[in-house]
Amino acid sequence: MKKCTQIFLVVLLVFGIANGLWAADVRGLIKDGMQDLRIETGSPNLLALTNATYVKVNGKTSEGYVDMIQEITGCSMGKGNLLFFHRPITYPLKVVLFRKDTKDAVVITYDGKKAGKINLNIDSDKATEPDGWQQIQKKIGKLSDTFSVVTIANAWAKSAPYDFLKVCEFHNHLCPGVSTGYQIVQFILESYPLKKGEKYVWIACPPWCKDDAVQILLDLTPGKRSLFVKNLTPDQKKAVSGENPNDNIAGILVLWNNKAKKGKAVAFRYDWGKACQVSGVEKKDFKPKGGKNNPVFWTTRVKCNWGLMPYLDKPGDFVTVVKEVEVSPQMYTKMTLAGVNPYEVIGLTK
Repeated sequence: MKKCTQIFLVVLLVFGIANGLWAADVRGLIKDGMQDLRIETGSPNLLALTNATYVKVNGKTSEGYVDMIQEITGCSMGKGNLLFFHRPITYPLKVVLFRKDTKDAVVITYDGKKAGKINLNIDSDKATEPDGWQQIQKKIGKLSDTFSVVTIANAWAKSAPYDFLKVCEFHNHLCPGVSTGYQIVQFILESYPLKKGEKYVWIACPPWCKDDAVQILLDLTPGKRSLFVKNLTPDQKKAVSGENPNDNIAGILVLWNNKAKKGKAVAFRYDWGKACQVSGVEKKDFKPKGGKNNPVFWTTRVKCNWGLMPYLDKPGDFVTVVKEVEVSPQMYTKMTLAGVNPYEVIGLTK
């Protein structure tokens, strides 16, 4: 029995040492990455982007790697150059170092058993061309990782607002849908500030990436019953979207006063035609033949990202109010129920 216990302890020790060695490899690779980028600790041109805190490494949470990253790079949340991107807890650890002035990057991956590093250039303009996108994607590997790294890093390099980057972190990438949500929230805050006793409720109908921006910036969630997600059939969407195919019905904001038992519903549209116009893209290219296997699927989104960046603080250029209506308690309840088209409730259907 004593011998078995000794063997067990030796195995645990070896396993612990191995884990420590691999963690040390991550530290070494981050240091090597800094040398590869020829950049000094604390440089304002450096961004550290990671999924640490979201993922687990060998069954353990990964917040400790954040200290490691800060220590070696000098990046921090307070400086705005330590950013995160959402991944499931089962995903490998990723640490990305990005140099703003050259657009060179180092991508470090650690799956709990082995660690690796790749060097590449992720210039934002290069990523808008199919050949350039494919070169970057081939280096990084997974399409989802490529999109996350390229879009968030370059959005930071283009001086995107920090609250906008926080939405990108949660959504795990930047896409035009995130930008539309950011603009809608800015429009809400400017045009419909809360009065005493009121609260916001958002009906995401139909849902797209915009609703993650609403969730993060206004703290509205399904769990708190302040965000309701409903899809529309093609016929239902056509009935409320109007004649212009470039306008998309975007959702309903309810300003509700629980004490007074009354509120106001505001339905919004988003002008995708103008978004395409300012970005120089065709709407049809968002759904090219071959779908996600076609690089145009990705380059169109990247190009639209950069086209919309200068308009993040100009929501009125894209967001319009379709209808405002007073809401009774019965209407409020009905709008949030499953199987009910909320646009019918507020009288906005043909």
